[in-house]
Parts: sequence; structure tokens; C-alpha cells
Amino acid sequence: MNTDFRLFLVMLLVLMMPVTLLAQSTDVHPILTDKFHLGLGFFYPDKTLKFRVDGTVPQPEIDFEESLRFDNTEETGSLIFGWRFGEKWQVQGQYWEVSDGGGAILDEDIEWEDLVFKKGTFANAGVGLDVARIFFGRRFSSGPNYEFGLGAGVHWLEIHAFLEGQILTSEENTEFERAAVEADFPMPNIGAWYHYSWSPRWALTARADWLSASVGDYSGGMWNGLIGVQWAPFRHFGFALSYNYFSLDGDVEKSDWRGGVGLKQGGPFLGLTTTW
Repeated sequence: MNTDFRLFLVMLLVLMMPVTLLAQSTDVHPILTDKFHLGLGFFYPDKTLKFRVDGTVPQPEIDFEESLRFDNTEETGSLIFGWRFGEKWQVQGQYWEVSDGGGAILDEDIEWEDLVFKKGTFANAGVGLDVARIFFGRRFSSGPNYEFGLGAGVHWLEIHAFLEGQILTSEENTEFERAAVEADFPMPNIGAWYHYSWSPRWALTARADWLSASVGDYSGGMWNGLIGVQWAPFRHFGFALSYNYFSLDGDVEKSDWRGGVGLKQGGPFLGLTTTW
């Protein structure tokens, strides 16, 4: 477990322990009582992104920030929704995108499958990643102003990347080449969430998803979590501020892509919320 997510879990536990012991009130934030909630806003993470595209032998990872001058910060839209049904059940969802591109004169050779993009030549690259989360959970502990639940779900990732530039065709000759890969990457997960409200306008929200597994042609580990507050100046409309974290370390064994992807994102999310 990396240091950033270990710190996230410590913060989550510290905040959860005392609030369940406080005096409880029936006058709470609508995220604990309304059937539907929807959030739309922007995610401002710092990120690291690495790819590996194996050929006849395994290849080293490509660090896009270091080798191709990708920006390690990003602004991306994010959508969050929730639906309560039955007495104790919930469906939660989330969607966001990761995209970046850049180019640079290579400081070292880059190996992509069996191609070698030559040191000292200019190369251009782009990466796109769409992430959709769906989660089914059951409330296991609750009171007038808090709830705690567990469940399971899946993160569905659509990944595509390309690299173009001068490849080495012989000891002295090069030619222009464009190489690309894409894959759909399903990652099942287990998770937990916690909500606590100390007034009709304010609520603490926290959740964490995790799993390390192999599914068909894919294997790897994933973390996805957030901790934050929601403020509702109006009965059905408000604002959300949270720290979100996502980490993926996965391997792919498909006929058109053998390799892996590593992504870490962490940063603030600011959005508008509505409940009804």
C-alpha cells in the first residue's frame, strides 16, 4: 500500500471514530434521507502515468511525464450519482476521464512492442482513459445522523494510447512510425462508505474501494477513495468539496496488447450537488 493512500485511510478512521459517538439529531443533511443524489464538478489531481507495451520480450515501463513531458497536473470533469432503494440498499456511480498528450526530443531510446524510438529524435504521444464506477451496497450500521455500509462493484476502464516518431530500422537508418494500443479493462472491487451529518446543512462523506484480482486477460490492483464535506444552503441543492484518490496498477495479456498501465491521481474535487 502506498504512502498517500495509507495517509488517506488514517484520516478516514480518525474522522469516523468520534463522530458516531456525538449526540445525534434527526435534523440532518439530505444525503442521509433523500432517495437520489447527483454531483457534477471538477477534479484537479496530480498524477503519474506509466505504460508498458511488450513485444517478443517484456519491455521497460514508459514514464510519460519524464520521457515525453506530459503535465503531471490535470483538470477533468467528474459525475457522481446515488440511488437508495429498499430499506437498506444503494447504488452508487462515478465517471471521469484522464487525457494527456505531449512531445519531446527523447533523452533515451523508448521501446514499444518490438519498435525502438530513437534517442535524440522527436516523438509525440497521447493517452486517454475513461473510468466508470458502479457499486451496489447495503447499509449495515446507522443512526439518525450517520450510516455505514459495505458492498461490491466494478470499475470499467477504456484505455487507449499512441506513440509516434522515428524508429530504428537498422544500425544507422530510421523511419517514421505510429504505434497504438487500446483495451477495455474491467476491475471488480469491494468497498465501504460512511456518511455523517451534524446539521441540516453539513455532512461528512467518505468511501474507499479496493481489490487485487485477475479477470480473463487482465490482472492488477486498484484503489479509489474520497473524503470530504457537503454543504447544502438550500434543501435540494448544495456544494461538495473532497479529496479524491485513484490508483491503478494493471497488466494486460491480449493478442493486440501485452503490457501494463500504472496510474495514480490525487487531488481536490469541487462540485455542485442535488438531492431529491
